[in-house]
Amino acid sequence: MSPLSLKPASEFTIPQLAELMTRSFEGYFVPVNITDVIMFTMLRRDGVDLTASRVILKDGEPSGLALIARRGWTSRLAAMGVLSTARNGGTGTWAMGQLIAEAKARGEKEMLLEVIEQNTAGVKLYEKVGFTKVRRLVGYKLENPQVTDDGGANAQDELQEIDIREVARMVSYHGINDLPWQLSGTTIAHHTPPSRAFRLNDAYCLISNPEATDVSISSVLVKARSRGAGLSAVLMRALFARFPNKVWHVSPIFPEEMGVIFEQVGMTRETLSQWQMSRML
Repeated sequence: MSPLSLKPASEFTIPQLAELMTRSFEGYFVPVNITDVIMFTMLRRDGVDLTASRVILKDGEPSGLALIARRGWTSRLAAMGVLSTARNGGTGTWAMGQLIAEAKARGEKEMLLEVIEQNTAGVKLYEKVGFTKVRRLVGYKLENPQVTDDGGANAQDELQEIDIREVARMVSYHGINDLPWQLSGTTIAHHTPPSRAFRLNDAYCLISNPEATDVSISSVLVKARSRGAGLSAVLMRALFARFPNKVWHVSPIFPEEMGVIFEQVGMTRETLSQWQMSRML
């Protein structure tokens, strides 16, 4: 009899899941400290279904966590971590086999995930269970950008603050069809203040709380009719001018082919990158 089993995550409290997720990612490539608030935000934005998510049990004790997000016929492995004491012995492979079978049984057609490219063991695991690479996802950083009048500072007068839902609608209509889950219009629609959204002509941008020292760019879009004119760079420089003395971040969830828009404003590519992966069911 296998010492491994699964239990619905919905049978655990949010604090229990947050603590288990934090422990499951000990020693990971980036520090992971999941608080109750972070967990609630992730569930809401990413469409995580706790009834389909699973706590991995080994000999009856919680040893890992797999969060499953669902939209229509598609599910996404939003996060999977295994305690360091249970990482050897095929726990991850076994759990993925169970999760794929459950997704098929629910009638879903595709499963998605993102994995840090430098996590070679993780990449091999997902390829072993049938996932293929869709594209590389990259991130950027820029500290305290200085914007001159001719470099976009004057353009901040043209910045218009808009409802985040408007950015979500534009991304759903004008964005590429297979955007990573976290960049999709559906996810963006679940961002709320203190995040803020801005428009400059046909360019749109969503950022995290600009009152904080570190600000994340969560979405950038230019309507199809206006692409190639450098509008995204004008918009971002206007934001740099509107909110000076910040450290600007782009999480590694943006398709590599979009990287040029961040490089145009002087951002430096981060070391860590991700693979966007897919498996048809």
